[in-house]
Amino acid sequence: MAGDQGHLEREERVAELLRAAAARERAPARLREAIAELEAGASRRRRPRRGGLLAGLGASAAAAAAALALLLGVGAPTLAQAAAVAARGPVAGAPPVDPAAPTRLLSARVGSLHFPNWQWAQGWRASGSRHDLVDGRQVTTVYYTSAGGTVAYSIVSAPALAPLGGAGGGAPSRMRLDGRTFVVWVQQGHTCLLSGEGVGQATLWRLVQSARRS
Repeated sequence: MAGDQGHLEREERVAELLRAAAARERAPARLREAIAELEAGASRRRRPRRGGLLAGLGASAAAAAAALALLLGVGAPTLAQAAAVAARGPVAGAPPVDPAAPTRLLSARVGSLHFPNWQWAQGWRASGSRHDLVDGRQVTTVYYTSAGGTVAYSIVSAPALAPLGGAGGGAPSRMRLDGRTFVVWVQQGHTCLLSGEGVGQATLWRLVQSARRS
């Protein structure tokens, strides 16, 4: 019984952490529902019951811990933190082209994923770069300019950031942060973010499709 009580106390502690995090981070409705279910389950299990108790507690606590990690970005930057890097602007020059594919790729890369050379096919010239360490992850950003404005392409080193890590095929999705539109996708296990100033969504999507073919 002492072991059962210990498991129950740990589960209730995780529920407390989730409640606090949800209040602080404005968690989505589905996560709030998961918290409510966890609390209800813990309440039912306060009544001693034979058979399957430890297994149920272990599964519930594991699910709660995973939800907490998703919400707080434990051990990895959040998408918001990674996206904020782009707004800081370049601090270094533009990377040179890749000698092996000068009209398609730049020499800058994260793992084996190269940044594209958009000057020839898209009319966007690489104009600057920056390298950041965010929560232990390398975030490399290349800035491109044209007559239409500026775009920032950031790649966060693998593994993919939640919640996109489980997205099938790394399909691009859109998010808004501080008035900026970002297109986010996963490629070769890395999280990629593209945003722009004075750039329409159609242009962003066209550049994303080009990057995914690089």
